Amino acid sequence: MIELVLGFFGNYLIEFMMGLLCCALVFRYLAYRHSKDDDAYYSRFTRELDACIDDDKQKNIPIDDIDSYMSNLLGRVNAALPDNALRFSNNANIQNRHYDGKEAMQQREIDKEAQSSDGTSISLNQYIGSKHGLIASIHGESSVFKSTVPPNYTELTDRIMSDDRNWTKLYGHIPIDGASRMIDILPNLFIVFGVFGTFIGIAMALPEIAAIDFNNIEKSSDNLTNFVINVAFSMKTSIAGIFFSLILTFLNTLFPLPEKRFKIFKKVETSMQNLWYHLQRGNAKEQIAMEGVLKVLQSIERYLKEDAPLKEQQHAKRDDKKDAA
Repeated sequence: MIELVLGFFGNYLIEFMMGLLCCALVFRYLAYRHSKDDDAYYSRFTRELDACIDDDKQKNIPIDDIDSYMSNLLGRVNAALPDNALRFSNNANIQNRHYDGKEAMQQREIDKEAQSSDGTSISLNQYIGSKHGLIASIHGESSVFKSTVPPNYTELTDRIMSDDRNWTKLYGHIPIDGASRMIDILPNLFIVFGVFGTFIGIAMALPEIAAIDFNNIEKSSDNLTNFVINVAFSMKTSIAGIFFSLILTFLNTLFPLPEKRFKIFKKVETSMQNLWYHLQRGNAKEQIAMEGVLKVLQSIERYLKEDAPLKEQQHAKRDDKKDAA
């Protein structure tokens, strides 16, 4: 088994690394385009949500029932989103947005009405309003927004965005985060493959030395040729590994996919935090006041604990003076 593996990599290691590099470059391109589209979607959604919240604050609209208010608020956000404002011409990523079951049939009908003559547009309204979209996910977390205890906004946002299949998977099939992490470690893997190829070349070259008859060099010309070929292979694999590693490192630095997705995530997280504080603005004020009272009580308790030893010393001195008198 080991000999088969060594034989395969001894013949096709450079080709294997080249194929791996091509796959990584294709995925990086598609994932980066996908992230740019998501940035446009989520940025517009968060802007509309924050605008509606600010408008309600200015009008001082009361919040009697959080469920009904959230439905009204998110409905206004959904209605404010443009039908065909965001277009990405010839963008296969958007054309291949994935939907399931009955939703797929509904989306086909919507697409027929919304698409332009060249068939390359999709509305933000469709994306956000889908089964796995932000609005449905936020509705599903209504219990968190009704709670007076501040949630972990990072976990809340992660749950909301994880429900969106277009956020977690490329074309609905390839997990973006897992594949992105794989691409991040590929530069190091190429270095490892280069070193691996070097050792394979040396391992194949050493037996050729043993087969050389130094008393009859002419008959050993084939062995010498094979020896040189194997040594050259070991050098080529090292050079190829370093070169491929530099290419991916350069691209990962110029076009960082995780950082771009993190910025999108933080935008949504900030909006969720803003929404919770808006829904709990009355309770939040009471909670802030209670926290202030607790801090004052804690400071008094701490002061009393620190002051108690001094009072004991003063009482002890007074008792000593009385005894001396």
